[in-house]
Amino acid sequence: MTIPMLVDHLREYHQWRMRIANAVDQLAKLSIEMEILPSGTMLRMENLAQEIARDHLRISFFGEFARGKSELINALFFSDLGARLMPSGPGQTTMCPVEIAYTHMTPSLQLLPIRSRTLNDSVEKLKKIRDLWTISPLNPEDKKDCAERMTQLTETLCVPMEEARSYGLCPQVKEFGSQLETANSGDCGEGKVRISRWRYALLQWVHPVLEAGLVILDTPGLNSLGSEADLGLEVARDADALIFVLSADSGVTQSDLAIWEQSLGRHALQNQLVVLNKVDTLWDDLLNPEQEADAISAQREKTATRLGLSVDQVIAVSAQKGLLGRIRQDDSLCARSRLKELEEAIAQILIPGKRESILESARRLIRRVVIDQRILLEEQIRNLGGEIESMERLQAQTGEQLPRLLEKQKKLMRSFARDQDSFVLKEREFLESANTWLLQSLSMEQLDQIIISARTELLAAWTTVGIYDRFSKFFEETIAQFDNALERANRLSALMLDAYRVLEQQYGLSKLDTIPYVILPRRAELLAIADRYERFGKRLEIAASTQGSVVRKAFFSLTQQIEDFVKETQKDIRNWVNESLDLMNRQLELFAAQSKEKLTALESIVHSSANIQPRIQSLSQQRRVKESNLTALNDTYYGLGELLQMVPDDNSQAAPADVV
Repeated sequence: MTIPMLVDHLREYHQWRMRIANAVDQLAKLSIEMEILPSGTMLRMENLAQEIARDHLRISFFGEFARGKSELINALFFSDLGARLMPSGPGQTTMCPVEIAYTHMTPSLQLLPIRSRTLNDSVEKLKKIRDLWTISPLNPEDKKDCAERMTQLTETLCVPMEEARSYGLCPQVKEFGSQLETANSGDCGEGKVRISRWRYALLQWVHPVLEAGLVILDTPGLNSLGSEADLGLEVARDADALIFVLSADSGVTQSDLAIWEQSLGRHALQNQLVVLNKVDTLWDDLLNPEQEADAISAQREKTATRLGLSVDQVIAVSAQKGLLGRIRQDDSLCARSRLKELEEAIAQILIPGKRESILESARRLIRRVVIDQRILLEEQIRNLGGEIESMERLQAQTGEQLPRLLEKQKKLMRSFARDQDSFVLKEREFLESANTWLLQSLSMEQLDQIIISARTELLAAWTTVGIYDRFSKFFEETIAQFDNALERANRLSALMLDAYRVLEQQYGLSKLDTIPYVILPRRAELLAIADRYERFGKRLEIAASTQGSVVRKAFFSLTQQIEDFVKETQKDIRNWVNESLDLMNRQLELFAAQSKEKLTALESIVHSSANIQPRIQSLSQQRRVKESNLTALNDTYYGLGELLQMVPDDNSQAAPADVV
């Protein structure tokens, strides 16, 4: 059976990632050979290359119960198996999130019991505790046995209501009401409720589409988000691309719209697709093909308008008919199912979004590294040229002047040693200021107070306007923290630069810049998050209802996201200060080494003026090496230009702030 076209797209994406990773690694190795930048910067480049090489495209499927998410996964990715991989059909509803990834080892289904929710650890942490998981080996050759084992994904338990609540499910009726309680308790007996047996599943499988770098996440019906918003939103945040599955006949229902607005619509819309599944319900033999296509197009346009997307992001398919057509190799049925259009949308919309994310990370670091090294190399070449001219003048002077020059060089080195020691003391002060005064402006304690205040006021808000206003106020206070941090970072940057500039002017060191560029993009990301929540809040049409509890839970999930965001920013700030000071120290070390070399040369010249010419030759060789390094650096950068889809900067004196 023909492998789906997505495999080719994903393989090409994988090869592209490897080219990017190799390019970053190539520049890192060249930079290490030149020994100009601090080791911390080199480590960042090596880590970036490894992250890009190991990266996967994570696509998550969302939607209410019975929308056909699992069947869509079967049809899109696994039709070549000749049978369903994911359980689908009447009585075959997937009850927990299922992560499907490639393995080099024996395929298996690994299941995390629902009781693990009492451990208060994330699923990512629990993945490392193998004893918690129930593991079932899978034999791809035995389709019947695989199908039986995969039905574990549909298993449920009847438990007392209090036990369900101990897992964080089924909120108290007297607080906000409970859709899940009234919906699922009927067939379990009084006081009991039906819940999933499993919290999470890992399907390790051998398949070309997974080997090409795809990780698939199949979620249960998202109408459970009313009770488990934290897990659903966590999954949405971690995904590179989201596919929201609706029914073609009903379009966007009120519950679909609630899920979209309260959970999915706050994420990057350019990395999302909406699938109108079961389009075969719109097939009408009484209509001609053009009329049928017009009806489907109208439903797509209506859905796109309702969700605020472009119509290209809304695809109508029939997963069940597409799977059947591919298994039976029925070209007519495959074409009518429109699966190919969805594959093309994934290839043209979702994969490019992930590409751009990787490109942005690589561009920012590479431009910074190249321009910093270019400026320093050109400065070193100029200094060597000046020293060569000085040696050539010395060659024409009498030997009586040499002792005076030797003493002058010794005096300069003693002065520099004292000033270098003073700079070390100031460096300690800068590091202390960064770890106390600067990071205090983004302290977790301050953020906790903002969160506590926001949570208290949010719980007391019983209107849409009240909830929306509290979201806005939360972001205003958080952004104010970042503005304060940016102001302090600018002040600390100026202090570090002033301390270095004194030495720079006195000893002719290379010019440096310490713009706090790390905070600017972080602040922009925070503004983007705030903007998404503002658009979300403006669409709210809820009050003190069950949906109100969902919004509150969404806020709790948001606070965890912001806490992680602030911690990452703190780490970036520390790296920025350390790298800036490391770069300054590197220049001081280079000057000390060059001064010592010059002193040794002068001492040799004093003893024998015949050594002047070898010294000139040595300096000229050093200059040629630096010029060769600069040529190699520029050639590498220009070579990366097309790969990274950026225009290399011809201005060798461009400031780092211009490119971050």
